[in-house]
Amino acid sequence: MTPNKPPTTPDLTEIIAHLSNGENLTSLQTQSVAQTLFTQLTQNKHPTEILPLMVAFFGGLTIKKPTVDELTGMVQAMDATRTSAFQFNTNKPLVTAGGTGGDTFPTINITTPALIIAAAAGACAIKSGSKSFSSKTGCIDLAQNLGINVYTTPQVVEQCIHTIQTSVWASAGIYPWMKPLIDLTADKATHTVMPMLYAMRLMIAAGLNPFGLKRQVRGVSQPYTETIASVLSKNGYDRALVVLGYGADENIRIDEFSNLGRNIISEVKPNGSIDTYCFYPEDIGLKRGNPQEIVYPGSPELNTQTIVKILLGKDQSARQDLILLNAASILYIAESASDLKDGYDLAKQALYDGLAIEKLNQLVTLSGGNTKHFQSILRQNQGNNNNVP
Repeated sequence: MTPNKPPTTPDLTEIIAHLSNGENLTSLQTQSVAQTLFTQLTQNKHPTEILPLMVAFFGGLTIKKPTVDELTGMVQAMDATRTSAFQFNTNKPLVTAGGTGGDTFPTINITTPALIIAAAAGACAIKSGSKSFSSKTGCIDLAQNLGINVYTTPQVVEQCIHTIQTSVWASAGIYPWMKPLIDLTADKATHTVMPMLYAMRLMIAAGLNPFGLKRQVRGVSQPYTETIASVLSKNGYDRALVVLGYGADENIRIDEFSNLGRNIISEVKPNGSIDTYCFYPEDIGLKRGNPQEIVYPGSPELNTQTIVKILLGKDQSARQDLILLNAASILYIAESASDLKDGYDLAKQALYDGLAIEKLNQLVTLSGGNTKHFQSILRQNQGNNNNVP
């Protein structure tokens, strides 16, 4: 999709006035404001200079509820800031996956181990991520704790996909405004207003695509699955799943597939159409999990140990089911599985065959990561067969 060229200097007063009145903006307007914010972040402007515009813009969109056109404009602005273009040598569909943040319940890391298992089961899958944005441990925090070199070069990322069909990479390496934004969110003032800025999360959910791919599994933590799916379809995605996972009731919401209760899924079909439906763990023969089984264990170290035990096939609790279900969604979009049940079975077999931990070992090695650290973690966890971390 070719982006339109926005005005060089947006009329911020007029735009904020429209939002204050609950009026929708054009894609050109949101594109121009997003570009202004990205420029300010890249220039490391002081939070007092950036926060008022962020709150007025994203806060206004959040209250009004952002439209597909508004998010499309912001996605085009994001895409224009990418500093590198990847060239992947693979004859398989390449899938990326990730959440959005804003969960009401803190879980173990889900997508990163799910991606590794999916790759072990035959999918070609890649993930970008960042340091913790709002969760206890971000994707990149976990990947580094596992020994993966997440700050390697784009050329090494391409080689990982060509050789072992997977990679995990820090998106700050391609979006120059990403690290300043993460640093800004760590500021107490920003942290206080984050609930008002969900439209910013939606922008990132719809637009985070450092690898330039057209297949994705994306989680959201509020009921915007159709909105995000519509943006992805409008931006030329071949296939995608956008999911919101619930617990036993709607008090628990996670930006992943959930094995605790209902999931709302909006699926982007190859013809661009969108099918929205519900999925339950029982649909593929899973027992519903207990929230306390999948809760974040309290520290990055315990979280890492939990994930390693899962990848070793030593944790056969609801945590394993949760990770395998999310691996199944990646396998489905990668066309390595016919449906979620097929994907779950393939993922489980790869896990029990020892292919997942071997895939992680390959990724640590090929990315130029810390192999000694990885082997140390393995030794610490291989002898422990408990289901509780």
